Amino acid sequence: MNFIITAGGTRERIDAVRTIANEATGRLGSLIAEELARRLEEKEYEIYYLCGTGACLPRIKDEKIHIMRVEGTEQLQNTLTRLLTEKKIDAVIHSMAVSDYKVSSVTTPEQIAQALAERFRGPQPALSEAEWQRAVTQAIASRPLSAEHKISSELEHPVLVLEKTPKIIGMIKKTSPKTLLVGFKLLSGVSRETLIETACALLKRNRCDFVLANDTDSFRGGNHEGFLVDENGDYIKFSGKEQIAEGIADSVLKKLLEGKV
Repeated sequence: MNFIITAGGTRERIDAVRTIANEATGRLGSLIAEELARRLEEKEYEIYYLCGTGACLPRIKDEKIHIMRVEGTEQLQNTLTRLLTEKKIDAVIHSMAVSDYKVSSVTTPEQIAQALAERFRGPQPALSEAEWQRAVTQAIASRPLSAEHKISSELEHPVLVLEKTPKIIGMIKKTSPKTLLVGFKLLSGVSRETLIETACALLKRNRCDFVLANDTDSFRGGNHEGFLVDENGDYIKFSGKEQIAEGIADSVLKKLLEGKV
């Protein structure tokens, strides 16, 4: 059996030395890798562990666990696509916290003001709201600073222009339809009903086999609770990262061995 586990978080470049990152540690992903390796010790398997910079690594030394570091969303997408295309991957456990946005350009309020002044110099025809928004967006993007090297720390108010990143989870089944997919959904301060409903929507939208739903409030309480939701909307509650890892490994292996994917 071949597995891909994504863990930790992506980092998106601002310039040569600065990035935008999130607080994901990759601890849960590392525990899942350990649990799968323990259960498959006597079998043939390979685990491709795609992790962000600084993410937790599996603590066991196993030549069948291949550590593959990725930085940004683009590198993650390229690596996943290559693995799913070149190898028979039985399951992807996509626990990585992928950035929703990347830096499109860096500019300053002065550059934006100058671009707008030039764009709207002289009499202007009446613009619709959509036309006005496009004009402002074009003006903001027209005066970027070079981010190839380090942006000067003397800038008083640098402006980061962000753009959405592709949804990585959405491309996994498109690339490899028969691969079992476990997605993850993290919300904050919502009811259990809302958490499960949101997980079900993610599952259906991306053709997941399972989604692990969790809420940041349980992290702060010191007891990480997770709800593993299946395609029927049923779920199992787990408490603590170790129990979550065991539950995911158990459900994934059971479904693979039953030949239902």
